[in-house]
Parts: sequence; structure tokens; C-alpha cells
Amino acid sequence: MTSREIGRMSRAIGALILLTVSAGAAAQAFPTKPLRWVIPFAPGGGLDIITRAYAPHLGAALGQPVVPENRPANAGILAMEFVAKAPPDGYTLVTLGPGSLVYNKFIYADVKYDADRDFAPVTLLVNAPIALYINAAVPAQSLGEFIALAKAPGSKLNYGAPGHGHIFHLSMELFKDRAGVDIQFVPYKGSAPVIQDLVAGNIHAAFNPVTSQFISLIKAGKIRALAAGGDSRLRDLPEVPTATESGVKDYYAMGGFAMYSSGGTPRDIILRLNREMVKLSTHPEVVKIHDGQNLLVAVGTPEELLARQRREYDIWVPMIKRLGIKAQ
Repeated sequence: MTSREIGRMSRAIGALILLTVSAGAAAQAFPTKPLRWVIPFAPGGGLDIITRAYAPHLGAALGQPVVPENRPANAGILAMEFVAKAPPDGYTLVTLGPGSLVYNKFIYADVKYDADRDFAPVTLLVNAPIALYINAAVPAQSLGEFIALAKAPGSKLNYGAPGHGHIFHLSMELFKDRAGVDIQFVPYKGSAPVIQDLVAGNIHAAFNPVTSQFISLIKAGKIRALAAGGDSRLRDLPEVPTATESGVKDYYAMGGFAMYSSGGTPRDIILRLNREMVKLSTHPEVVKIHDGQNLLVAVGTPEELLARQRREYDIWVPMIKRLGIKAQ
């Protein structure tokens, strides 16, 4: 090796060391300015409420303001693209559903981000249990009876959900696929009219969250809950079995909200954010919001969020591809 080549190599190694030291110093100093926490949907929804519950306490823990910013457009995709293009420095955060992050590109045209490359998992925040509800006039007292009803000759059962690609639409399509039944989809422009028509009997069934509103409707005898979508029974409806318990093999549908930073954010910064979120998950004001929204605390490690993300991919993407589900 010539002296010139040795000199070039020395300079390259020196530059790499300087870059590594600078990155480490930047992570140690983080944060030195306010953080932006993007919310891909309009104010008032569960995702918005949870983000705003954590944001001021996270800001206090970090010593810099954490500013929630709603960017509602195109099913949240524009907000996701904004975060994907942000500098990988931990100053741009986003609350997302780990499921929608991985399956959106298979449902919506022209999605310009990559779930694995462009987002750095920080932590799952909450699980949002969902259940299959039917109008009280539907002659089925159990999931098995509902499946038998759907398979009966001349069955004209239908269900409602807020549009193609919504988690409640996909949850029913997964149920239909696993149970081998055909139930007509009636798309709506939002959740409120779905609930109204379910109670009125204009639609027969719907997947929806497990909230005090639905528990009240059950107690009033207007709807029935037939199955929980997750791996375990519902905290607030323990008598309702899971779909798997009721014989629908390998069924899993669970909402959830998670915190991500832009892809490439240094590991030290990710771990700093994660440590603070773990502490804040037991903050009394945060717990009060969780309980008020019937959400289950699920804060954990970045690796656990990544595992959840992969599980969501394995559940939804093969079905979406096979059935050709597209946003309309």
C-alpha cells in the first residue's frame, strides 16, 4: 500500500470516527429544541386523545415542548409520508396504528413510504379491543348461531363499516374469510352512521370498539356482542368469548396506537424516548384517559412493537392481496 493510499484510508477512518462521535454527542444532548408529534387524523378521535394525553408529560420529562400537530388527509397517508421524509433525528414523532402502517400500501394507490425503512418503532401505546356486534333482532345468541344463519340458504345478512380498508371493514372480511360465510358489505362515510343503523336494524352486524357507549347499548337490549376480536376475553364484557374460542380458527383483530419516529433515528434517541414513555404509561392523568377510552396500556420495547407490526402484516396483507381489497 502506497503512502498516498494509507493517507486516504487514515482520513476516511478519521471521518468515520468523527461522525460516530458526533452522532453519539447529538443523542446525548437530545433534545435541544421542541419536538413535533404528528397525528394523522382530525382532533377528537381516540388516536388524537391518546397523543394529547401523553404529549405535555413527555415534554416535561424531556425538558422541551412536545407539540401535537393534526394532519388529517387521505386516510392519514399524507401525514405518514410527511414523517417518512422528516430528518432522522427524533424531533418528528407520529402516532400510528401498526396494522394500517403495514397494509395501507396494498389498499391505497400511490403510497410513497416504506413501513420498515421510513419509520423507527418507539413503543406500542395502547391496545384498542374490538368486538362483533349484531342488532338485537337478529336471531342469533352466539357466534356459532350467527355463522349458521349466514350459511343458511337465501341468507341476506349485511354489515356496516366506515369505508374500504378501515380496520372494522378488514376485521369483518377476515371473519368472513376464516368462517367461510358471505355477508354483504355496506360502506359508510364514518363510524357514527354505522352505529345508528346498527341500533335501528338497518344493518345486521358491525365490528366496533368496546366502549361505554356499546356496553350501554347492550344493557339496553338494542345490540348483542357475539365475539371479541383479540386473543383474550374483554375486560368489560368477560362473558363474551373470543372468535377463536367460538370456533373461528386463527382469528385475530385488535386496534392499537403506537409511537414512531422517522426511519434512521439513532438508537440512543429511540431508547431515550422509549424510557420516558414507559414511565409515563403509569402517570395518573394518562391512566385516567386510558380508562375513559376503554383502552389497554401496552407500552413496551421497540422490539415488541416491531413484532406486533410483523404480526399485523402476516394477518392482513395475504387476505388483502387474495381478496383484492382496494380503497374506493
